Amino acid sequence: MSPILTFFIGAAILMLLLFYNGTTVHNRRRMLGTVLIVVTSLFAVLSIRNMGIKRGIDLLGGSEFVVQLKPGVDDEGQPKPVSSESVQQAIGILEKRLNPDGQKDLLLAPQGEDRILVQMPGVKAEEFDEVRQKIQQVAKLEFRIVHQDSRSKIAEIAANGGVKEPGWDELKYKAEKDDQGNELPSRGSELVRNRPDMEGKYVSSAFATFDAEGWRVYLNLDSTGAKLFDEVAAANKGRQMAIIVDGEIISAPVLQTDHFGGTAVISGNFKEQEARVLASLLENPLENPMDILSESAVSATYGEASIRQGIKAGLAGLALVLVFMVFYYRTAGLIAIAGLAVNLLLLFGAMALFQFTLTMPGIAGIALTIGMAVDANVLIYERLREEMAAGKSLAGALESAFEKAFSAIFDSNITTLITAAILFALASGLVKGFAVTLTIGLLTSMFGALIVTRVLFNWFIDKGILTNLKTATIIPHKVFPILNHAPKFIVASLVITAVSFGALFVKGKHSFGIDFRGGALVHLQLAEGKDLSTEELDAFVKTLKIKDEKSGAESPVGTFYTQKKGSLGEGAMITLRCEFEAGTVIEAGIKGKYPAEVVAGTQVERVGALIGSELAEKSSVALGLAFMFIFIFMAMRFELAFAIGTVVALVHDVMLVPGLCVLLGQEMSVIHVGALLAIAGYSVNDTIIVFDRIREVIKRGGSGGIRDMMNEAISLTLSRTLLTSTTTLFPMIVLLLFGNPAMLEFALPIIIGVFLGTYSSVFIAAPFVLWYARKTGRSLKRQVLEAEEEARKAQAAIAAAKQAQIAGT
Repeated sequence: MSPILTFFIGAAILMLLLFYNGTTVHNRRRMLGTVLIVVTSLFAVLSIRNMGIKRGIDLLGGSEFVVQLKPGVDDEGQPKPVSSESVQQAIGILEKRLNPDGQKDLLLAPQGEDRILVQMPGVKAEEFDEVRQKIQQVAKLEFRIVHQDSRSKIAEIAANGGVKEPGWDELKYKAEKDDQGNELPSRGSELVRNRPDMEGKYVSSAFATFDAEGWRVYLNLDSTGAKLFDEVAAANKGRQMAIIVDGEIISAPVLQTDHFGGTAVISGNFKEQEARVLASLLENPLENPMDILSESAVSATYGEASIRQGIKAGLAGLALVLVFMVFYYRTAGLIAIAGLAVNLLLLFGAMALFQFTLTMPGIAGIALTIGMAVDANVLIYERLREEMAAGKSLAGALESAFEKAFSAIFDSNITTLITAAILFALASGLVKGFAVTLTIGLLTSMFGALIVTRVLFNWFIDKGILTNLKTATIIPHKVFPILNHAPKFIVASLVITAVSFGALFVKGKHSFGIDFRGGALVHLQLAEGKDLSTEELDAFVKTLKIKDEKSGAESPVGTFYTQKKGSLGEGAMITLRCEFEAGTVIEAGIKGKYPAEVVAGTQVERVGALIGSELAEKSSVALGLAFMFIFIFMAMRFELAFAIGTVVALVHDVMLVPGLCVLLGQEMSVIHVGALLAIAGYSVNDTIIVFDRIREVIKRGGSGGIRDMMNEAISLTLSRTLLTSTTTLFPMIVLLLFGNPAMLEFALPIIIGVFLGTYSSVFIAAPFVLWYARKTGRSLKRQVLEAEEEARKAQAAIAAAKQAQIAGT
């Protein structure tokens, strides 16, 4: 889709929206709303069709690395700190190494002062090891003269207890492998000068070629390098010159002549891929070594299975929500379904238009959006039912319901958007996908509920299709003395809090997953109908060894444990938790032993301890910022007592969720941080609905004291609270039962959070508001009325200023 067409369609949608909000003529407003819905829906369809939805590496397959640049050395051998120029130089070199032909969808982005994010969607599973090598290998090339009596001197040094020969170092030859991948006998080592006779920075180009002697790498030197090389060759003609890459001797040919014409050749029993990789590395050497801090490598098969599971879970959750809405609201439920359909269409259209990446957590975000999108509809419908019960016509009740529900819908969605924005700003990797879909979903759900639903209602009423609102009833219309029993609920909360913290205390550091502690997770997607016992897998993994690249020593894979999830019909999932270095070794071993007919796909996640400690700090900051902004917003929109009550309920929910998740067998991860922020948004959403009704009842006045009025307000919102909790839980429960591990990690804390958010908004937040108002001695009713009077005066002042401006002109 061309940018010009996109601009004009976007401008047209904006104009339609302004005209729709600006007109008060019923028929004109209905027609403008209809055109607006049709245009936005067609625009979304065009965006999806022409641009498609970009999939993340966890769905498409591929690899993601976070690498850290280490300090290099200058010409005198002194440490050289990492600079922004070093980071940009490393990004340029990695671009050439990983994407030499420019055909791959490669993302390289700086993170912080010394880190780079590398994302390579679509990389095949067999290429993962090569990608790791290209990223980590510095490819520092050196040419050093070999001692004339190298082997005898090495033996002499060994006999003397390892006393070094001054001016010389012993370096080993790089290990070679045969065609089957078995390591050949060691070629030993050579005694070479302890300083380079010439460095590889003078290489202008390198390429691999095949001749009678096999695969070799040719180096073309620049003019300075050609001159230096010939000078070294002339002074050492007839001696061996070691060609050294990253401290290992590749070959040590004899200098047969003193003039090489700016060309050097490296041979070493290479295979084709080894020669091509070495040529690429030598042509683009890194000035700074790199450490892989975290890594995620996903096979395409695993990604396809994730998509299938996500679609099935999403459709099943959607179907449950739709059936429930039709059962409870009859014809009005069908209107809500239409609004939800437009909501999802716009969500996917926005993701396609702005090329946001869809991830597994993003699918979980969409599932949560399905449940939360119904919230606004339920709020409007419950208001509509109350207005009709008060004797208003359906058309009059509809206008009044939308007007009264707007402030609660707006306030509750704003607070959720605050937490989503913080999550997007501070999260990294896949969790951003959850923040993106949640944010877009909230915006499109407001459009669906406030415009689509309203326009459809107007058509149905005007054409005589809908003449009355018939609904089921789950909560009787009466006032419940909820606040009278507040002490009992607070005691219950304290008991649950003690259990939650007890679970964290008992499990200790094992409460935290690899995101915080560091380590590796190997996910195995079994083929449909195939089984693999954890006992068999454990026995095999224990036979695997980790080989040290430098020393060649082998060690066991260390501590690990396995967990199986899912059913054979859908393809069960097995997860192995292990040490950082063991992750890729276990994955390679399993793929070598079990064919694709048994293990259909794999995903490996590796996180270093440094990333984990920083994540803990960043997560605390994110939650702290969310609490602060929510408190400020609530204090501005409501009174101080309401703001404090909201934060108390919020802290209650967020404190309980981690312990309960750990108690149910989960480990805390970055996904849980995202879930906690989503819970914070949902909890505040629920609390605002209750507080908005409390404020309304207090302003209206009623019989009895402040507690009686608050009980009345809570009872009026009880039906809505249970309905929205139910519709939110449906898709989450489906994800919990049928989703893959990433979705399951989101689903469980959000399910717990929805229960707690529903409970705390009624039984924690409201009682605390009443207690705080009495404790401070200020009448809550007086606070509400004073705030209402200030708002009325402010509106009057604005209106007077506008009138004065009009009179002046």
